[in-house]
Amino acid sequence: MMNRLVFITVASLLFPAMNPLISQATDSNPHRPDYSTDYSTDYSTDYSHVSETDMDSIFFAFDRPDTPGCAVGVVCNGEPIFTKGYGTANLDYGIPIRPDSRFMIASVSKQFAAAALMMMAQEGLLDLEEDLRTYIPELPEFEKPINARQIIHHTSGLRDIYDLLSLADIGLDNTTTNEDALAMLSRQQRLNFEPGSEYLYSNSGYFLMSILAKNVTGMSLREYTHKHFFEPIGMTATHWHDDTEMIVPDRVISYLPTSRGPGQFYRGNMDRVGARGLFTTIDDFVLWDANFIENRSHLDNFTEVMSRPGFTTRRDSINYGTGLRHGVYRDLVTIAHGGSYMGFRTNYMHFRDLNLAIIVFCNQSDISPAAYSRQVADLYLRHVFAEMFEEFAGEYTSESLGVTFSVILEDGDLYLKRKNGDPQDGQRRLVWSAEDRFRVDRWDIRFERDSDERIRKFTLEAPRTGAITFRRE
Repeated sequence: MMNRLVFITVASLLFPAMNPLISQATDSNPHRPDYSTDYSTDYSTDYSHVSETDMDSIFFAFDRPDTPGCAVGVVCNGEPIFTKGYGTANLDYGIPIRPDSRFMIASVSKQFAAAALMMMAQEGLLDLEEDLRTYIPELPEFEKPINARQIIHHTSGLRDIYDLLSLADIGLDNTTTNEDALAMLSRQQRLNFEPGSEYLYSNSGYFLMSILAKNVTGMSLREYTHKHFFEPIGMTATHWHDDTEMIVPDRVISYLPTSRGPGQFYRGNMDRVGARGLFTTIDDFVLWDANFIENRSHLDNFTEVMSRPGFTTRRDSINYGTGLRHGVYRDLVTIAHGGSYMGFRTNYMHFRDLNLAIIVFCNQSDISPAAYSRQVADLYLRHVFAEMFEEFAGEYTSESLGVTFSVILEDGDLYLKRKNGDPQDGQRRLVWSAEDRFRVDRWDIRFERDSDERIRKFTLEAPRTGAITFRRE
C-alpha cells in the first residue's frame, strides 16, 4: 500500500524532525488528505531520463515570440536541474521570458510574509499569542481578540480586504493606500467566526503583516525581509513592491486573452504588500527552495518552522500553515501554494520527502501553472509512480457483468482497458485521488486488500449503478 511504504531520503536524514510535523497534520475529516503518510523505498534522484525536449513538449504552446508564457524551474536537493523561459515577458518590446525575468508572484508571496513574522517572534519583538491590537491599535476591539498566529494560519476570522473593497465599489483598479485599507478593516465590527475556531483563507491578515512589520520593527516589510532573508540567502532580484514608482529591471507584464489576442492586464497602482506584491525570479526562488535544505537565513530552524501545519481549536491541524498549503499529489507529501493576480498565475510545489520542487510562473490569466506543475511532476517522477503503482496492475473480472478489465501500468500511469473489447475502445487513465482510490471518467474505483495487504479486487461505482466488484484473477 502506497501510504504504508517506508521512505528513506536525503530529507529525512537532514531533517528528522520533519516526520513528526507531518504526523501532526491529520484530522477526522474524510475529505482531506492524510498528511501522516509515511513513504517508500529509497527512490532514485537521478532524473537523467528527462530531456529538455521533454520539457519543451509540455510548454510548446508558449514557445513562440507572439504570446505570453511561463518561466519554469525544477530543483533537486537545493540545486536547479532545469530552468527555462517560454513565451514573452513584454509583448510591446518582444522581450522573452527567461529564468531571471521578474514576476509578481501573487499569493505565493504569503510564505515570505509569514517567515518575517516568525523572525520577529524569534527576535522577541512579537508575541504570536498577544492581542493584535497591542501592535495595531487601529483595529477594532472584537468580542474575542485575534492574534498574529491566527492571521498566519488564516484562522483569525477577519473579513477579506479585497472582497470588502469590491463591495464598497472601490475594487482594485482604484489607487488605495495602506491607510485606506487599514481604515476599511478598522470599521469592521464583526468577524466571520470566533478567532482560532475555523480556517478561512483571508488576505486581510497578510496585508496586516506589512503594518505589523513597520510598527514592531521600525522597518518596512521590504527592508526587514531583505535584511533577514533575501540578502543572506542571496536573492538579489527579489523585493516587496511597496513603491509604485520603483523601477524593476526585467519586469514581466501580465496579460489576459481577448478576441484580438493577448491584451495587457497590468495594474501599476498597487503598493499594498504582504498578501501579494513580491517580485522575484525563478533563479531567486530556486535559492529560497534550497533554504529548506541548508538554512542561510536568520530564522533559526527554518525548515521546521516553515513546514509546520496550523491548527484550530476544533482540529489538531489544518492543511495550511505559515503561508504554505500541506497536501499530497499521487500520495506524495507536498507543501505548495498558488497565486493569481492581474494576469499573473504562479505555482510552487515541493515534494518534501524527495527534496524535489517545481516552480512555474506565468503571465496570462488563462494559463494554469498548477496543471503544468503536475505534468512536470509526472515527467520527473515517472519512475517513482511506476514503483508505487506496480502492485495495482493485473486483470480483474466481474462475475455479474461477465467482463474483465486489465489495469495496465505505463510510464508511471495506470490505465483501465476492457479485455477482449472493441479495439476502438481505448485505455482510460486512472487518476489517483487518495490512498487506494482512483477516478476514471465518471467512475470511482477503490482497490481493496486482503489480510496480507495484497490487492485482491476493486469496486467500481458509477452514478446510477452503485458499487460493482471486480476480483483479481
